[in-house]
Amino acid sequence: MKTSVTILPGVKSIGWVDCDKLQRRVDLHGICGTPIPVLTAIQPIDFFDEPDCKCKTVKDANGYTDTATLKFHSSSLLPIHLHLGFVVTDTNDKSWLIGSKEAPYPKLNVELGVGDCDGDGAGYYYEITHVAIKSMVACLP
Repeated sequence: MKTSVTILPGVKSIGWVDCDKLQRRVDLHGICGTPIPVLTAIQPIDFFDEPDCKCKTVKDANGYTDTATLKFHSSSLLPIHLHLGFVVTDTNDKSWLIGSKEAPYPKLNVELGVGDCDGDGAGYYYEITHVAIKSMVACLP
């Protein structure tokens, strides 16, 4: 079993998209290494602190499996009733799409934090996990 991890150098912006409005088979573009155009509206997300985005690729006897993880803190609640995908732009101005039109969709874990007396911000703590054949695909927003 071979494992590799890709960690973005820093996150410049994050936006959400409705996965139902994405193109079909985004994962195939990722396998081929071609960036996919995002042809739907990208809603920007305001965040604070330092977001974390990484993708772990595991090769075993059944092929490849990617697990993308995005963690950030925001002051706004996202429309979690939709199948959300995320467009993450790193500090090198390269954009990545987490999510696809087909299942499995990204899983969202949301916690409401009230902050501490020492100055920690109050807001929503998001952890997004997406497991697929190719889960963090280069895109053109």
